Amino acid sequence: WPDVDLVLAPIGGGGLASGVAAAIKRLLPAARVIGVEPVGAASMRKALDEERPVVIRKIDTIADGLAPVIAGELTYEHAFSLMDDVVTVSDDAIREATSLLVSQQKLIVEFSGAAATAALLSKAVEAEDARVAVVISGGNLDPTLLAGMA
Repeated sequence: WPDVDLVLAPIGGGGLASGVAAAIKRLLPAARVIGVEPVGAASMRKALDEERPVVIRKIDTIADGLAPVIAGELTYEHAFSLMDDVVTVSDDAIREATSLLVSQQKLIVEFSGAAATAALLSKAVEAEDARVAVVISGGNLDPTLLAGMA
């Protein structure tokens, strides 16, 4: 198991991110775990701010896999107790991260799966000198979009 100081994970419904947080906190208690959501679909960030899950009235993001209208009760509890923070990233940052992952790393990754990379690249989190692990998930990228990125 690699030593990491910081783990970034995308948050949609919250299952993946809360599972990652539970595992990391058990194996590497000192590591920071930060969830990442699109600005236009920040249901977990809003839930943490209001200390309870709340309905997001307007969802506006290219990362449709990260766009629930409300954070789940269980995943909210995990985020509240296990994650060090939840940050948001713009659709432009997500688009740029997806393009970089496709063109430079040759990874087929959907917009939702590139959100955590977007947080790192856009400096939405402080990561200088940190050993970082980024969760990259989902390969449902429209082939017409893929052609323009390769």
